[in-house]
Amino acid sequence: MENQVKNMKILMIDDEEDILKLLSTVLTKEGFKNIYTAETGESGLKLFESIKPDIIILDIMLPDKEGYEVCKKIRETSMVPILFLSARTEEIDRILGFALGGDDYITKPFSPKEVAYRVKAHLRRKEIQLNENKLSFGPFEINEKKVEIKKMGLFLTLNLRN
Repeated sequence: MENQVKNMKILMIDDEEDILKLLSTVLTKEGFKNIYTAETGESGLKLFESIKPDIIILDIMLPDKEGYEVCKKIRETSMVPILFLSARTEEIDRILGFALGGDDYITKPFSPKEVAYRVKAHLRRKEIQLNENKLSFGPFEINEKKVEIKKMGLFLTLNLRN
């Protein structure tokens, strides 16, 4: 499962180029290969739509819109884990982040290694949740959550008639 987690796509949205570089370096050293970055909320939303990331690290104070707004927009269509990374340290900011759908809240300054391990933890949980809804028997695999049936790795098309 560890290899599957490391192949997942990470989207980081932060207007501080140094933070994006630092986290990209640390995440790469931790084995992650698919790291995407955006410096504005709008470009982050476009990347979100095109790459369908497995996890998002999101700053709150962006030049074009607040990260809270970005989070709300993403939550309209996805339950991807969102980790807020912000210089805002007040309790109300953290509460608002969670209330709007954030899964974690990390304050700046931060430990890059800790962020990497929080990412790993959220991705492990996501992978476990995906696997909990799968049943396997013989050559068949049924994924209740995705409503999919595979035989020997190939999707089956069902013709359900009443």
